[in-house]
Amino acid sequence: MTILTAVGEELHSNGTISVGYDLATTYDEQLVVLHVIPKEDFNKHKAAVKGTPAYNNFAIGREEQSGAEIAYRAVHESLDDYDPDRVETRGRVGNPAEKILAEVEQSDPRYLVIGGKRRSPVGKAIFGSTAQSVLMNASCPVVSMVSGGGKG
Repeated sequence: MTILTAVGEELHSNGTISVGYDLATTYDEQLVVLHVIPKEDFNKHKAAVKGTPAYNNFAIGREEQSGAEIAYRAVHESLDDYDPDRVETRGRVGNPAEKILAEVEQSDPRYLVIGGKRRSPVGKAIFGSTAQSVLMNASCPVVSMVSGGGKG
């Protein structure tokens, strides 16, 4: 089994990685840190490089590698001292909630650790919530870390 930790691009708020690593060491499991690049960000990036030499090599696989690199940076900035053999980073492209849930189904982790922003009920209703969708649909226990933000 593994401990799966999903992280966003807010590297300063990745207390989720510390919690995930603590769980991984406690249960002697591998920590998998996942970053999902939203499909619309991928499309914007692809449009930005259109007409350049980089466009010929542009593919989802390369963007997933970029996602794994973002996850790696998050691990490096979040943990002072860790066993690199215990940590694996992965990147995906698509709807973050869907990709996190797909990773849960594929890897069957012992725990999923996610972060979220504190928002008002109205904010959740208007903007939706990746964390809320994952919490409601994950097939494993979920540890949710909530950072500041709005009221409620």
